[in-house]
Amino acid sequence: MFEGVRAFLFDFDGTLVQPSIDFDQMRVEVLKVVASFGVNPLPLARMHVLELVGRARAELSQRDGDRAKAFLEATEGVIVGIEVRAADGVEAYAGAPEMLEKLNMLGYAVGIVTRNCRPAVERVMARIPMHHDILLTRDDVVHVKPDARHLLTALDVLGEPGDHAVMCGDHPMDVMAGQAINARTVGVLRPGVERAYFADVSPDIVLDHVTDLLAHVECCSTVRR
Repeated sequence: MFEGVRAFLFDFDGTLVQPSIDFDQMRVEVLKVVASFGVNPLPLARMHVLELVGRARAELSQRDGDRAKAFLEATEGVIVGIEVRAADGVEAYAGAPEMLEKLNMLGYAVGIVTRNCRPAVERVMARIPMHHDILLTRDDVVHVKPDARHLLTALDVLGEPGDHAVMCGDHPMDVMAGQAINARTVGVLRPGVERAYFADVSPDIVLDHVTDLLAHVECCSTVRR
């Protein structure tokens, strides 16, 4: 399964740590800001939060660049505030930190690629250290998942091509981004989520727990980096 693999990339929320962000509430709060800036929120209501912000910002930019900038600052304040507050209640999935350390000991490069903001992730990491060779939050890249360039930027730092990597995540967008760079892909089920959740994207394997990954890793030899 992982023959030739030299790097593992992981999503963060819902994959390595238990999800604690209320995205529905975040969307509600952001849509209030959208409406306050004179953009119709209804066509955006079903979009992921970062994408709806981008769409509304693009519309505002056509009218007034300064107002678009103010809108971005307002929405970022709402989003980051929710993310940072949620970080205080985050716990790692059992065995996840030890799994990352084990992969490191075996010689694999380890990257974390997340749509979360850096302050929130670092707040979690301060309580729960987790080994990584590269961490790229949305604050660190121009293009975020599902854009494959988020992953490619991490792999460029690690010095590995996509076909030498594995992308692990709890959302179909993680799988799609991994497939776009010819990486092997792992879907990780959050508690209560059925395997059919990944049916439309068909990852190479689907795991009940992220730590089940180690059972699929060839542990008899160490990867040389």
